[in-house]
Amino acid sequence: MKELHLLGKLVKLEDCPVLLKSTPDADWQKDWQVMAGEWSVEDGWLIGAERGNKGGILFSRQSFDCDVVFSFTAKTVLPATRDVNGVFCAHWDKEIDYLGNAYVFGFNGWYEHKSGIERSPEIGLRSLTGAYTYTPGQEIRVTTGIIEGHSFLYADDVFVSELIDPHYISGGHVGFSPYCTKLAIKDIEVRRAVWTPFEQSYKPEF
Repeated sequence: MKELHLLGKLVKLEDCPVLLKSTPDADWQKDWQVMAGEWSVEDGWLIGAERGNKGGILFSRQSFDCDVVFSFTAKTVLPATRDVNGVFCAHWDKEIDYLGNAYVFGFNGWYEHKSGIERSPEIGLRSLTGAYTYTPGQEIRVTTGIIEGHSFLYADDVFVSELIDPHYISGGHVGFSPYCTKLAIKDIEVRRAVWTPFEQSYKPEF
């Protein structure tokens, strides 16, 4: 994917500086911090598992103070079939020892195999669809992120969802969140989001 066409915005990835590039290896914890769940590396893949009805969570050690484009390759580890999930603009709530303010995105989740984006803690702000369904065990290239409260989600070159939060979260960690499932992740990249206005208009069709 070279360009992201959002509502009123155009992002050319070649114009977005790379802030983090991570290929999981024996030294993976230099870039990543385990917050919840079981995490390891196998054959170049980050493996994350959570057996409870909650999210296992891995945070980037780096907290980003800018808008980001977050990309990675992921798959479920069969027989796991659901919740290819991650987070951005993520913060940890020390009082409850769990995820605090964040945006959560995912595929085959929300208990009904839906895909989309929601704000955490749950305040009813979410954008979900049943139109895109992830095929369990299959590798997909995920591209997500946020620009001034305008978040977006792609699977390979397929647009899945966007969400505009008028009172958005600024900055924070990126990461992954297998929710009662097991995921494999590799080829991780975080870029600073650079965009230009994307003029959109209709021409008469008749």
